[in-house]
Amino acid sequence: MSSVLSPLKPFIHPHGTSDFGIKVLASGGDAPTVDIVAIHGLDGHREKSFTASNGFFWLGKWLPKSIPNARILTYGYDGRTSGPNRSQQSLFHLSTDFLAKLSSYRVHTKTIDRPLIFIAHSFGGIILKYALIDAHLANDEHLPDHKAVESSTYGAIFLGTPHQGIDFTKWTHYLLKCLPVNHPTKDPILKHLDLHSETLQHQMTQYTGISIKYHTIFCYETYPTVGPGGSSAAIPISSAAVSGSVNVEVVAFHKNHMNLVQFGSMDDGDYIVLVQKLQDMVEMIPQRYKKILEKFNTAQLDRATADQMELFQQHM
Repeated sequence: MSSVLSPLKPFIHPHGTSDFGIKVLASGGDAPTVDIVAIHGLDGHREKSFTASNGFFWLGKWLPKSIPNARILTYGYDGRTSGPNRSQQSLFHLSTDFLAKLSSYRVHTKTIDRPLIFIAHSFGGIILKYALIDAHLANDEHLPDHKAVESSTYGAIFLGTPHQGIDFTKWTHYLLKCLPVNHPTKDPILKHLDLHSETLQHQMTQYTGISIKYHTIFCYETYPTVGPGGSSAAIPISSAAVSGSVNVEVVAFHKNHMNLVQFGSMDDGDYIVLVQKLQDMVEMIPQRYKKILEKFNTAQLDRATADQMELFQQHM
């Protein structure tokens, strides 16, 4: 007897599942000394989000020329907030998934001890902070590969990350495609992004406590994102920078939130600043090791700092 049930059709993500996870954009040559990892924002894409309207893909095409000794990676995740197939992953799941995949990739490529620098746009910065907090909570006996992410991280550049959350009433034009827009707290991703949410306040406190380990740069937009009817909104500097963090720089980018990580050419002033900051970080890695070694010789280290010394020594 024939079945009355129709065969199930497999779900195919509009981006394709191959757009998720780690992708290598540049190998770093014969002897790479650092990994630079980029993370996009909500409804973003691991390559398209970093590509300008004229097709200039700085992350994969031009950054490798400026820092030839860096392996450049970009990470894609399902951050869709619209349509019937929007992501059902929570902020917690997205961040733990990122940490697990990044650490696994570094283990399997035998680069677990290579220094790390992160570039995170918008919501990608929220994911990154939780990943670093989780890595901090790991130890040599429990998830040592996760702990190695903390020990290897030199710095992070956050671009337009809403550390304090966002005012949904001002961002309605951007969230029009989100379902249900009138009830963002029901969306698994958006529910913790409300302005001054308890979740984000707690995360800021946790990150402030470990920020001394990293060189952090907070970049904020100076122009509003304009929506239909002339409505506009921007992530204010008070939200784009985490108050109380240590080893911090705050830098203005002359862009709006949507094109904050899109540069039309190598002559773009903001692109030049970004590359210079990345180059400075890469050059400072050996100096950081030297300072750690000096402290080690005077027996002023805790175990975590000793681990960092051992890791960075290999990249002098």
